[in-house]
Amino acid sequence: MDPTAYDVVHEVEESHWFFVGRRRILSRLLDKSLDELDRPRILDIGCGTGATMGFLERYGQVTGIDVSLKAIRYCQVQDRSRLCLADGASLPFADRSFDLVTALDLLEHLPQEARGLQEIWRVLKNGGRVVLFVPAFMFLWSDFDRFSGHHRRYTRGELRQRVEEAGFDVVKISYFNTLLFPVVWAVRAAKNVLGKWRPVRSDLDFPSGLLNGLLARLFSLETGLIARGCLPFGVSLLCVARKEAADRVPDERE
Repeated sequence: MDPTAYDVVHEVEESHWFFVGRRRILSRLLDKSLDELDRPRILDIGCGTGATMGFLERYGQVTGIDVSLKAIRYCQVQDRSRLCLADGASLPFADRSFDLVTALDLLEHLPQEARGLQEIWRVLKNGGRVVLFVPAFMFLWSDFDRFSGHHRRYTRGELRQRVEEAGFDVVKISYFNTLLFPVVWAVRAAKNVLGKWRPVRSDLDFPSGLLNGLLARLFSLETGLIARGCLPFGVSLLCVARKEAADRVPDERE
């Protein structure tokens, strides 16, 4: 990941429409997944600059890890204390340590995604859940993916296969950021055409306050739609999966 990406995210993640809408979708998923647990232990893999950790603290005790020292330092500025500098493919925690793992836009950064999913499976308690967000559709690949250090984008079938191969039972899987899909596709297609004349940059330019609020409301409308079913396409994918009681670490050769 381009180190300057952390600076961009730190500047906008509290109020940018994408992060606001994403947290609202995450909140609905967690309200349903954690309603029976009292102060669960939560691991946020790829915690970035810390805003998601702060959001998750309303649900339980949160530990954040990131491979970037710069990201960890941003988290410390926000008074996050349970932090670890580590790779998502090699988690420095004992087996069955957490009730919930969140990996929001993480898998696409891992050269070996299977190893990352196996590590999540290992550190989850029996019955624990993982919430994954990933970018969707390789035809949306753009300089934003290169700037962000992505290795791939996913279809729903590909993500389900990877998650089930790691030993999880999929509880819910859906595309999201659907209502804005035509706009994102058009903008990225134009940027790809013009790419050789433009520097590689982030997609997280901050729109005007009025437009940012409008986009956040539009994106947040999907919260109710996802609660009722699964959206057929979108810029991103979400998956909630459960580690069942069979206490077995999936073999990489399977």
